[in-house]
Amino acid sequence: MIFNHIASFTNAKMYKKKLPDLVKHLFHVDLFIVLAFVMAGCSTVQRQVRSGWATKEISPGVQLSHKYFSSLFHAPENINVINLDLDDTTVYIKIAYNDSLLEQVSQFGKAANAIAAVNGNFFNTHIGGSVCFLKVDGRVVNRTHDELNGTLFLPSLDTAALAIDGSHVQMIMKPAGMRWEQKTYGFPTIIAAGPLLIWNSKMVQQLKQKFNETRHCRTGIGLTKDHHLLLVAVDGNAKESAGVTIDEFEQLFKALKCVSALNFDGGGSTTMWVSGGPENGVVNYPTDNKKYDHYGERKVANAILIMRR
Repeated sequence: MIFNHIASFTNAKMYKKKLPDLVKHLFHVDLFIVLAFVMAGCSTVQRQVRSGWATKEISPGVQLSHKYFSSLFHAPENINVINLDLDDTTVYIKIAYNDSLLEQVSQFGKAANAIAAVNGNFFNTHIGGSVCFLKVDGRVVNRTHDELNGTLFLPSLDTAALAIDGSHVQMIMKPAGMRWEQKTYGFPTIIAAGPLLIWNSKMVQQLKQKFNETRHCRTGIGLTKDHHLLLVAVDGNAKESAGVTIDEFEQLFKALKCVSALNFDGGGSTTMWVSGGPENGVVNYPTDNKKYDHYGERKVANAILIMRR
C-alpha cells in the first residue's frame, strides 16, 4: 500500500512532505485494527465464559460450577469455580498450613472439616513452608524468602495478598520498597501471592517472563462487586485441557466480573477439593501423577478453606 502511494508522487518535495503524513495515517489505521481485534477477542471470551456452566450448591451460600470449553483462547480448557457469598456470615475463609511438612489439599480440608478447599501460595518443595509471606490469626508463619529468587521464588509472586478477618475479605497490595511484616494492614490473616491479575476492575499489565507466558494449570481467587469470592482452578498440561497464561487467566477473571483477582500457586499444585464428593472429593484434574485423573494431588504447604461456623 505504501509503495503505491509513493509511486504517485511525481514531485520530490511533495514526496518528502506527504510520506510522513501517510506513514502516520497508516500507523493509526493499523493500531485501530489491532485494538479492534483485541476488543473482539475479549468480548468473545466474555460470551463464552458467562454462560453454559453446570452449577450445584455444595452448601448454603456456596456453589460449585464446572465448564469444559472445547476452545477457549483457541485451546481446550477444563475449569472449576467455587462461588462463596461473603454476605453469608455463617461461612468464612480459613488458611490451613503446615510449616514443616507438606500435605495434600484434601488432607487439609478433611482435617478441618471444611466445605471446600484449594491450594494456597508458593512453597519450598524441599523443606516445606511458604516462600511468600503468610500470617495466620496474627502470627507470622512465613516471611518472604526473596533470597531464593530465581530458584523457588520470583518477586512477582509476592506482590499482593488475600487479607482475611472473619467474613471480611479483600485484596491488598504490598507497598513498593516495603516488606509485608513492616505494616499490620489491620487483618489478622494475610496470604501473599502473585502476580496480581485484576485491580480496581482493570486487568494488570504483566511482565514478559516465562512464568507468565507459558500455559500452566492455574489456581486463583477473585472478588466481585456484589461481594462474592471466587476460587478458580484451571486444569492444564494435558491434551484435554491446555492450561492458561497469566494474561489469559486475568481475561478469565475479567469475564467472571471480578473487580480484583490474584494468582496463587499452580502447575502440579492446582487442586480443588469439595467435602463428600466422589474421587476423594477432588473435582479437578491435578497433574502431579502425570495423568488426567483426580488422583494426582501434590502435597503443598498450605490451603485456602471454606468453613462454616
